[in-house]
Amino acid sequence: MCRLLAFASSDNTTIESLLTPEEFDNYRKLSELHGDGWGAAWQTNGSSVQQANSVERAIDDDNFLYISKKSANIGIVHLRWATTGFPVCVENTHPFAAGSWRFAHNGAIANSDRLLNELSPARRVALNGTTDSEMYFQLLLENIEKTGDVVTAIQATVKTIRKVCGLGSLNCLLLSDGRMIAVQAYGETPSPTDSLAVQLGGIDKLPIGHGDEYYHLRFTVRDGSILVASTGVGGEGWEDLGEDSIIDVNFARGDVKIHNLSDGDVVRTIPLSPTIAVE
Repeated sequence: MCRLLAFASSDNTTIESLLTPEEFDNYRKLSELHGDGWGAAWQTNGSSVQQANSVERAIDDDNFLYISKKSANIGIVHLRWATTGFPVCVENTHPFAAGSWRFAHNGAIANSDRLLNELSPARRVALNGTTDSEMYFQLLLENIEKTGDVVTAIQATVKTIRKVCGLGSLNCLLLSDGRMIAVQAYGETPSPTDSLAVQLGGIDKLPIGHGDEYYHLRFTVRDGSILVASTGVGGEGWEDLGEDSIIDVNFARGDVKIHNLSDGDVVRTIPLSPTIAVE
């Protein structure tokens, strides 16, 4: 159970400059709770995707500040709160990598051992760590290969995991060449408010955005850029993505589309331009 952040911009920019100082501080401070490592992946104008992973808390790691100043036009960031039973190690930190694809997940999948039976032998061999999140990623990659379409593959993957494993948040971020995708799919998964309150010593100690809305993803458009984040980062001017939704930023296509996860229908289009405008 973690915190996600993603951005896409028509021009090269940095995480630090896209977020307001308050938003940037909010995200770093969330690693005081989500402190089991962090990771980021980014791409600059068609160059190869780059990546950094750490088992340190983002608020303690100078490399996090360094990466936040790296120039890029798409990127994803992940703060990890390790699910019980999955060790804190570099192999288990997000984002996970396969070719040009990078993947980060927020949630815990019940009965995740069942996912192994859904993976081909080649995908099982490709696992580097032990997490349910990486199995989710490998199943998604398998479905991308089968269908040739990322949105269709996301639909198939979420449907399979819900059928085979049951309850669990499947919120995730994907990044590849010129493309950034965010998925909000937590279903009826309850917020971990009680566990967080115990860990922090009381419900009044919870950070902003860690109540019933814990699994919500929100987005905002500003200055030719679009940002997506878990709750606890942005305030006014951020809009809830909506449950069972996919936001797909595609520079080759030149737009941002928001899809219904259930049927893949496009419910909204946001053009990619020097100043992004909302239709």
